[in-house]
Amino acid sequence: MVLSFAVVLATANWFWVVSLRGAVGAIERTSDPFVSWLQGSVLLTPLFTFAILGALALAYRWFGPVPRRPRTVVATSLLVVAACTLAGAGALILSGAYDLRLQLGQLDHMPSMGVQCVESCLQAQKDATLALQLKALGAGSVILLVTNLVLVVWMVAIRGGRLSVGKQKRAGGAQSGTRPAAWFAEVQLVLVAGLVGTGTVLATHATADLIDSVIAALLLLLLATAQLACAQLATARPGRPAWIAAALLAVGLPALWLYAHTAGNPLEPVLGAPGGISLADGAVGALEGATLVAALLLLSGPAWLRRSPSSPHAGKLGLVGIVAVTAIGVGGSGLAMFDLGGVDERPPPANHHLALR
Repeated sequence: MVLSFAVVLATANWFWVVSLRGAVGAIERTSDPFVSWLQGSVLLTPLFTFAILGALALAYRWFGPVPRRPRTVVATSLLVVAACTLAGAGALILSGAYDLRLQLGQLDHMPSMGVQCVESCLQAQKDATLALQLKALGAGSVILLVTNLVLVVWMVAIRGGRLSVGKQKRAGGAQSGTRPAAWFAEVQLVLVAGLVGTGTVLATHATADLIDSVIAALLLLLLATAQLACAQLATARPGRPAWIAAALLAVGLPALWLYAHTAGNPLEPVLGAPGGISLADGAVGALEGATLVAALLLLSGPAWLRRSPSSPHAGKLGLVGIVAVTAIGVGGSGLAMFDLGGVDERPPPANHHLALR
């Protein structure tokens, strides 16, 4: 159920984002709308899966595994609508921010092209562009809310007006099916997934940077290899050495990024001048943060790690969140086959849809 809801809602929400981009977005991003819609729908499906799981985890806690009363079914459906609307609005903000950055850059180049619009005239045009994007965000959020409401009601109606939030308990009190894994196993899975996700984003980013700087691409591939090797160690031999290694990587990579972005650092002649915070950078930072938290929890071993999650969805939120952040990071890596939008000051010439730098 969760995946089918996520696919339908992700494709519908990203359709409206692409449509608004064509109406008020930067001219560079209006080509190939179908391809852009297809790419974004695939990459955002994990994000909507995460949103739906979060809504169902709350519904499980409040209404039980199988909401039976009409009002509980309606309340659960509204939770799903609200969570997916927030996810869609986030995608809309990201796309609009990239459009605004490109449009303001175009306005800055107008005086150099002989256009008689400077100072107050130019500022007025910038204010009008910002106002247009804000109006598009407001109107788009309302459209997403109505779309999600209609689609969720339609899908619940197809299911006969029933929603299964979790598995029912047997007469003896035990839950049908397999017993959910303890939090320890879920946190261990988050640690491994965080390492794999970081390595995936770094490797994709390296492929995109290969044309510009071979040395930078090789460094990223080396870091990606270290992440994947640590993930293999944590999977094959889980224990304090693997957790400590994961924690060191989770601290070391952001430290290296900060060092590389320090003015006048010695890495600049080799790797080039560092840019701003990219979408891939943000994704890597979030993944490393999740990995560090998971490693510290496993090393400290609090008592609650031995208990089972309160709902079948709560334990999977961490893993699905890692997958969602990884997909977003890949979408903003700069590789031309992906398209999520961003605010890159220097968009790749082959793909103006991409990369948040």
